[in-house]
Amino acid sequence: MRADLAAALLHNPDLLFLDAPTIGLDVVAKERIRQFIAHVNRERGVTVVLTTHDLSDVEKLCERVLIIDRGPLLFDGQLEALRA
Repeated sequence: MRADLAAALLHNPDLLFLDAPTIGLDVVAKERIRQFIAHVNRERGVTVVLTTHDLSDVEKLCERVLIIDRGPLLFDGQLEALRA
């Protein structure tokens, strides 16, 4: 996963699409990947579009959440609004 992220960032993209970036990783590796993604977003200004079923990834990385179910958009808003 680390190599895939490094390859995706080689050309300094403005937009990064990640599909379940922490799937299959142990707890420590998941946290390191999450920290790295947050760092890239914050320090390099890269917009990250994350698709995942792991709600821990969403809680730790996302401010805005979109929920799509078999095509229709069910929710588009802030993470706090989704929690409420």
